[in-house]
Amino acid sequence: MPKSILMLTLAALLACAHEDATQLPAERDWEKGLDASRGPQIAPLGPLDTDQGAYNYVRRREQERDLGSRMTAAGLDEIITASSQVLASAMAMPLFRAGVYYGSPRLIERACASARRVTHSALRQTGNVDAVLQACGAVSGTKQGSDACSEGKQKLRDAYAQLAADKGQDAGRTAAEAVRQLRDRCPKITAPLRTPVDPGSRGFLIVWVLHANDAPPVTFLAGETAPNFADAINDAFLRGVQAVKPIAHNP
Repeated sequence: MPKSILMLTLAALLACAHEDATQLPAERDWEKGLDASRGPQIAPLGPLDTDQGAYNYVRRREQERDLGSRMTAAGLDEIITASSQVLASAMAMPLFRAGVYYGSPRLIERACASARRVTHSALRQTGNVDAVLQACGAVSGTKQGSDACSEGKQKLRDAYAQLAADKGQDAGRTAAEAVRQLRDRCPKITAPLRTPVDPGSRGFLIVWVLHANDAPPVTFLAGETAPNFADAINDAFLRGVQAVKPIAHNP
């Protein structure tokens, strides 16, 4: 009986070893790391062949004046999930600025998602990703403070949240109250710098939110003219390619 048990144990061990051996040579997508279940959180460095199609999509939607639509946002979700870090870094700032220009929190959300996928230090620099993440923090969340300035800033963030929830009229009223409060009781906050965003648009509400909450001026196009977002993505992509060129590898 003990000999039978020993033989069964050895057989089980050999079966496990054989199973492991047969699994090891299988094709692995190392871009997903050692834990495949965490793969979507890890963006490949790139650039990738699929980045071209993603760029073409953004350019086409901009030409069709449909960059801020729900359909475009859905397409961007797929693009961002599959993009390389080179493309993600290139898209983050242009998409954020497009979200401001068109008054589209949907685009801003995609810009923030794109920025969060970038971990490579050089790409964070070429894409100005840290400025994007700072701006993402400026439009969301609750910050401590009980003075008039803090209350006005929070009210503007509340207005942005209403805008993101498709409550445009409520957002407009909340933002107007916040701006009046800041102008009357918080003299250190002046009007935003000149921007190509229409002062009567949803986008200008976002400009005020970013300006009052200390977002980098580049994120709300301060002192600039109307931009071309597809060209901006292409320019940033070229900078990113040069930044990773010595180490980039696409099997």
